[in-house]
Amino acid sequence: MVTIGNPRARRAAPLVLAAGASVLWAATAAAQVASGRVDFGTRQIFGFEERGSSKFLEYRAIPEGFFIRGFNLKLDWTEPGYFVTARGTDFVERDQSIQISAGRRGLYELRLDFDKTPHLFTNTGRSLYTEQSPGVFTFPAAVRSQLRTILNTDVDPGTPGTQRDLVALGALINGLSHLEDVSLLRERGAATFRYTPSPEWDAQVGYTLDQKRGRRPFGATFGFSPNEQLEPIDYRTHEIRANVERSGETWTLGAGYVGLIFRNDVDALVWDNAFREGPDVSGSAARGRIDLYPDNTSHLGTLSAGVVLPLNGRLTSSLSYGVLSQNDDFLPVTINSAITGVPSLPASSANGKFKTLQFNSNLSLKPAPNLGLGVRFRYYDRNNETSSLVFNSYVRTDELLSATARRSLPYAYTRQNVSINANWRVARPVSVRGVYEQEKWDREYRETGTTTDNTLGAMVDVNHRSWLFVRASFRRSDREADEYSAHHVADLAFPDGEVGGQLEALRKFDQADRKRNRAELLARITPGDNLIVSASHSLTDDDYDRSEYGLTDLWNRTTAIDVSFSPAPALTLFADFARSIDRMKMRSRQRAPNADDPKDDWESNAREPVNTYGVGLTGEIVAGRVDMDLSYRLSDGEALTRTKTGPSSIATSAEDYPLVINDYQVLDAAVQYRLTGGAALRFEYRFEKYDQADFALELAPFIGFLDPASAGTTWVGVTRPDFRAHVLSVVMTVGF
Repeated sequence: MVTIGNPRARRAAPLVLAAGASVLWAATAAAQVASGRVDFGTRQIFGFEERGSSKFLEYRAIPEGFFIRGFNLKLDWTEPGYFVTARGTDFVERDQSIQISAGRRGLYELRLDFDKTPHLFTNTGRSLYTEQSPGVFTFPAAVRSQLRTILNTDVDPGTPGTQRDLVALGALINGLSHLEDVSLLRERGAATFRYTPSPEWDAQVGYTLDQKRGRRPFGATFGFSPNEQLEPIDYRTHEIRANVERSGETWTLGAGYVGLIFRNDVDALVWDNAFREGPDVSGSAARGRIDLYPDNTSHLGTLSAGVVLPLNGRLTSSLSYGVLSQNDDFLPVTINSAITGVPSLPASSANGKFKTLQFNSNLSLKPAPNLGLGVRFRYYDRNNETSSLVFNSYVRTDELLSATARRSLPYAYTRQNVSINANWRVARPVSVRGVYEQEKWDREYRETGTTTDNTLGAMVDVNHRSWLFVRASFRRSDREADEYSAHHVADLAFPDGEVGGQLEALRKFDQADRKRNRAELLARITPGDNLIVSASHSLTDDDYDRSEYGLTDLWNRTTAIDVSFSPAPALTLFADFARSIDRMKMRSRQRAPNADDPKDDWESNAREPVNTYGVGLTGEIVAGRVDMDLSYRLSDGEALTRTKTGPSSIATSAEDYPLVINDYQVLDAAVQYRLTGGAALRFEYRFEKYDQADFALELAPFIGFLDPASAGTTWVGVTRPDFRAHVLSVVMTVGF
């Protein structure tokens, strides 16, 4: 039986439905016009373990037994114009959604929204840690002593013991660890009031509260030994919004405001070192600590305007100004009390603040019946006013004091976009469109100050009556970077001199020169009223032709075909297929102090094809009485990354990554019998099958016996097990 969900809510659902039915009966009796429907039923699930699979229940709740799938209610008082509408899905479940609106038509409306979204990361997560208080995780002292005895060493286990010791260590950790709840629940409630006293005026105010609670995997570390923990999530985001618009026959004016307040009730993550007994020592901390996301606020104001112009033209523009800030106190430099000589922090907090300015304008003209012109401009400036602070030293993962000074950099940028297009209808079935676009970035504290991306594109449409539509398009983009300096950011970040050096020929892909070609072909053929065939093909090729190292090539090809056939007026057959292939090439170098040799270069080539298939039918079995829906979908994907290295003396020998496979199948079958009085009885069957092979997720709490270099690590063990599920449902629909 599936346990994910809200058992109390499910047991109370029949009572809720009965109470709701009473309220609906009273409301509909008072209304002049009333209509609605409710879908409810019972469900059984077969074919997988008691707790199910985290993949099966990743973003949803599927309870067994009684459930309320949805409801819809409309009430109208015609003469005064009052109305009430209510609708919802998955009522009283963890993935429910409810909307209620009430008001007077043409004058005002109040809308209330509430929804829940679960996120189950895994149901196999295990840990030996106990959360003593929010964000503070302790490790059992008795278990730690056993671990140290098995490892037979008095220092951090960088040097593993024998294979037998590691197997015993794994058996102890994996055997004593307890199952953890690794999931989130997002709850969102919103209220919006709209007032339209006349056709020229429109005003709205609203408030939204967005909450996230739960736990998710979080990467922590001691030195080079990962110690994956569970981050406690307790977020609240308050959103306040207001806007007003005034319109005339040829113009509109508007103003708006959005305020966001984010609060995180867990300030920091603190965890014990599972492999460290006794007090802190320099080089081996008894505990680790990481600061979590700070409280912050943002305010955004907007002005907008639109005006009708000659030549069938229209100009619309908007101007926005925003301020975002946070001022959470810094944590102390380290939690390790044995480290001495730690300097004072340069400030008590980052006092972070940045301001945004955005301007958008769109001009459209139609100077002739067969000619359309358009110009768009967008300007966005992100001005970072956070102070640049110099930290004279820092403590590396609460272990060792580094004398290297580092400076925080207030990254900022300005982006400008210009687009000019023309659309010419050459003849009745043929039209041609040309476009020129430019995107320019000006960056602060990056390797290049400016990048400019120029794009030329053309598109041809052939729309022959109602049976043929063909579109062909091509776009060519050329991005150029201005004076790329691989050392620039490092020189700013390390005031006393660069640490480790930068690979001079390496280019970061978001700032590198790039040539992009994109071609698309779309066709839709309707030879008769009962047959539609659609096909498309696209190709995108990104060539980083001046990047000797880094991302050098990115390529995608996608092909799709859809067929819909109706041999009878009440019967439709359909089938579809899509194939997408992504390829990526990267090149870099493994480097060490006083060792920088092209022989240590490595290359990586990744290929990810994904296929999607679908087939089905929908229609009537018995006219006006029995309907049937049947569909089957299959998605299969794989990812393979191959690597190679040169004849190096220091570079690790290259190994291809294991093949990653994801296959997902869904079969849906439903038969609906229409009863009298707007009621219907529906029988549903659903089969889902998921198969996965992903080495990155196949981690138990301890894997040192598989990889001795990981003898000092612990993991939560986040996996997404395969599943095969059969879901049988009987649904009753009652309408009035």
